[in-house]
Amino acid sequence: MIQMGIAGIPQAKKGKGMDAGIRYLSEIKLDAMEVQFVRNIFMNSDAAKRVGETAKENGIKLSVHAPYYINLAGSKETIEKSKKFIINSALIAIEMSANIVVFHPGYYSKKENTLELVKNACDQIEERIEKKVLLGLETSGRRSQFGTIDEIIKITSEVEGTVPVIDFGHIHARGNGSLKSKSDFEEVLEMFDSDEFHIHFSGVEYGKGNERKHIPVDDEPSFEHLAEVLTDREYDATVICESPLLEVDALKMKEIINVKIKR
Repeated sequence: MIQMGIAGIPQAKKGKGMDAGIRYLSEIKLDAMEVQFVRNIFMNSDAAKRVGETAKENGIKLSVHAPYYINLAGSKETIEKSKKFIINSALIAIEMSANIVVFHPGYYSKKENTLELVKNACDQIEERIEKKVLLGLETSGRRSQFGTIDEIIKITSEVEGTVPVIDFGHIHARGNGSLKSKSDFEEVLEMFDSDEFHIHFSGVEYGKGNERKHIPVDDEPSFEHLAEVLTDREYDATVICESPLLEVDALKMKEIINVKIKR
């Protein structure tokens, strides 16, 4: 099964609240929403339970994106604050019955081994949340950020309860436009020992191996190529559209998937 959703509240329901956004996604036949705690964790336990009920009633799969202010390889103070951001995001995710909390692990440390710092922090977070929700480590789009494919595989293969979040826009940007063909997408997915994926997708503007901004999906990288791989291999995937056009592009992506399935 391939489920298609968006990052945040649909553009058509901005300012109307999370519940209205979820109902709208169901009405337009999308399948998922990634709740964005980008700047702050704005939801309490009661609100999270209500949102979870609304999602369940409307057949919308929920995930959560933790705040951007996370660096699990920074100073001791920064690591502790980052762990709290992720733990608090996870506790709210559990209340709303979301299946995964997505986060950017951090930046390369000049003092110590970045990979070990990130791994140790993830171990400690897992102890706190008791594996009640998955921790999703996202591939990064800038060369100063921890999060190459190999690094994400290393952490998620060693820390139980962690899974990769594959952001193809980030991979394309960090590789200076590396995803040009169907086989390029196949090679990425084959690196992960799984047939089920949580995926972020958008077009991306980049330069010198660094993401600049998300752009609509009509641009690079090509969703057509990814859709072919997902359908040909019969992978299970939740695909979250991060294009600035949100539900418009998500519906376009879902139609591409449907066409591939019907071939």
